[in-house]
Amino acid sequence: MLLFAPIRWAFKLVYFAVLAAIVYVVVSGYQVVSASHLPTSAASAPRSQAIVVLGAPAVGTAPGPDYLARLEQALALYRAHSAPEVVVTGSPALAGSPGEVTVGVDWLVSSGIARSSLSSVVADDAASALEQVAATLPAHASVVVVTDAIDALWTTGAGSKAGLVVHVSPAVGSERAFYQQFDQLWRQATGVAVGRLIGYVNTPWAAG
Repeated sequence: MLLFAPIRWAFKLVYFAVLAAIVYVVVSGYQVVSASHLPTSAASAPRSQAIVVLGAPAVGTAPGPDYLARLEQALALYRAHSAPEVVVTGSPALAGSPGEVTVGVDWLVSSGIARSSLSSVVADDAASALEQVAATLPAHASVVVVTDAIDALWTTGAGSKAGLVVHVSPAVGSERAFYQQFDQLWRQATGVAVGRLIGYVNTPWAAG
C-alpha cells in the first residue's frame, strides 16, 4: 500500500491545483463583470494625453457596428476635450482591404477631426498596440481607451503593464448582461487570469 501513497498524493495535488485554477478564473470573471459597469458619458472621462481606440472589424471601407460605436465614443470624447489627440489602433490590413486603422481614421476625419490630431498604430493584438502607444507617449501617460465594456479589466491591466495610466470609456451600447455574452466573458476571465501571471501579450484570445 505504501507503494501507491505517492500516486495518491500526486492525484490529490493535481485535483487541488485544478480546483484552485477554476476558483481563480471564476473570481477573475466576477471582477471582469464588476469592472464593466462604467459610465459612457464623455464628460465623465478625465483629461488625458490621448484617446486610444482599440480596433474592431470593418465592413469594406466602413466600420462594422462595434467599431462604429467605438469611433462615435472617441469622437464624443474628443469633442468633450478629454484629450488633444486620438490614436486609432487595429490589425494589419488584409489583401484587398483598407484595414481597420485606415477605415477608422477616414471615418474620424469625415466626422470633423483634423488629421493632425490623429495618429495610428498597426498591431497584431490590443496588448501590442497599447505597448506601441506607450512608446510614443511620456512615461506613465494618462490615456482614455475606447473599447467594449466587458474588455475594461483586461484593457486596464494590459495598458498598465505597458506603462500607461488607463481610463476605459466603453462604447455606448456595449455593456450587456453577462449571460448574453458568456463566450466573451470566458475569454476575458481567462485572459485576465493568465495575463496577471505571465503577461497580457500572451493572451491574444482576450484582446479587445
